[in-house]
Amino acid sequence: MLFGLPDSDAPRLRIPLEVEGFHEIRLGIFYGTGAGILEDRVLLVKLSGDPAYSRIYRENYERKDGQYPEKALRWLDVSEVLWKRADLSGQEILISRPTGGEESLKETNLTYVRLVPMDDGARRELSSELPRAETRRLIANFDGGNLRRRGVCDREDFLSEFQVIRDSDFDIVLHAMARGSITLYPSKVGEFARPVGFHGGGHLLHRCVEKGLDPLAEVIRAAHECGLKLFPQNRLVGVQIPPKHIREDYGGRLMKDHPEWRCRYGDGEPLRHLSMAFEGVRDFHVRLMREWVQDYQADGVNLLFSRSYPFVYYEEPVCKRFEEVHGEDMRDLDPGDERVQRIRATFMTQLLREIRCMLDEVGEDQGRYIPNCYLVPVRNSPENLPESAYENGLEECLFNALDVGEWIREGLVDNLVVHLHMFEKHDGTTMQSRVHEFTDLARSTRTKVFIDIYPRRMPPCQYRKIAMSYYAAGADGLAFWDFQNRYPRASEVAFIKRLGHVDDLSRWEGKGDDYHRVVPLSRLDGFLTTREFARPHDG
Repeated sequence: MLFGLPDSDAPRLRIPLEVEGFHEIRLGIFYGTGAGILEDRVLLVKLSGDPAYSRIYRENYERKDGQYPEKALRWLDVSEVLWKRADLSGQEILISRPTGGEESLKETNLTYVRLVPMDDGARRELSSELPRAETRRLIANFDGGNLRRRGVCDREDFLSEFQVIRDSDFDIVLHAMARGSITLYPSKVGEFARPVGFHGGGHLLHRCVEKGLDPLAEVIRAAHECGLKLFPQNRLVGVQIPPKHIREDYGGRLMKDHPEWRCRYGDGEPLRHLSMAFEGVRDFHVRLMREWVQDYQADGVNLLFSRSYPFVYYEEPVCKRFEEVHGEDMRDLDPGDERVQRIRATFMTQLLREIRCMLDEVGEDQGRYIPNCYLVPVRNSPENLPESAYENGLEECLFNALDVGEWIREGLVDNLVVHLHMFEKHDGTTMQSRVHEFTDLARSTRTKVFIDIYPRRMPPCQYRKIAMSYYAAGADGLAFWDFQNRYPRASEVAFIKRLGHVDDLSRWEGKGDDYHRVVPLSRLDGFLTTREFARPHDG
């Protein structure tokens, strides 16, 4: 059993395998620690022929994920996960520990490596799981947090973010490179995140630039090397509450210089967000995305509308337009009035028109079509919501100024991700009616509909059931929010990355059930673990 401790300057180690042919590689990792509790640990691992490391985390569950007793660890259990299947002829395993970011404060463990030879049948099954053009229907959403946590500061670090989904059914990666007007790269349009402050990871971003690495260019390069399309993402945010309220980290100069562009309540009080009702706000976002596709030649663009609403509320241009159309003061009406919602939504639709116009202009110059992707929020099914819940997902979107039906009719959206909030153990069937709202609307149009699979943490059997339900309801593909936190869960991502194989899912019942195994320790460091007084505390 090997440990790597923080500040230990533990070297990278090589483990000779001395085997030939294809094998499953299963890693045993021990997460027990002092006083008999479980602790998160981080292992970096790769084969000598791999270009970058994969990272392995503990596969714990929260209450909102559902209960899966078969994966529960006690403090004296080893968690064994299927890492990968590969030809190990002439290969070694390299292991390391994080050296930067928040992960460097965690311990590392490797208890054992178990190699399982693959016979001809297993080899044929592996070949059938490899991606084909028709299976590339998954979207990974890296919506933030990974740069700070992992101390990303060189090309291999960027590559390691996507290494696990190389040769998979993933086609598109949405990667947060802006939060409102604050950018995570040295933008000529936006405001580069400060090296200090609450925004997180700013010092790492500046360290990259000092080394000659532009984070956005490196993310695109790394994705392409792994066969993926990269859509930079703007996760719209507002000024945070204290102590994270400082505009330098969230609202930025755009909000500081233009407080008049903030969203407003009906009585004129400001909200924390900028409003898309103002031409200056829309123009900023269009210019920022133009930089992504014109200067960096990103594969597409992504705006995240599943957080930080409202995007339009009771601002002067909105109230003025409502009065021109309806002859009334919208501030005197119920916010649930559909006329109020539709007037608000015209400003968001105008934003999408302006983005499409810009993308077509740049695409014509570059000789390509540049797609977009938008995320919209849809909550749980009505029976799990208060009586005041929206009757359907399209109504919820419209309340948030997102007229999805009009977007689809006008051909303004290429990839629509329905961010479906679902928690606890489920099989996806209760949400099929909600999925149909969007897939029926998009049928025979240019819009492809992707459904976010929630919760974030589930065993393969649950992913399979939910995927089958959503495909049956007409989904073109699946999306995975917070993928930067999902992919280190090795036994789960080994199955997730094959979920584009729609035609195979029905025969895959049971596949993945053995990707994770709990192995009890009977003796540790020379001491029996099964007797009284075995727990490591002194009273």
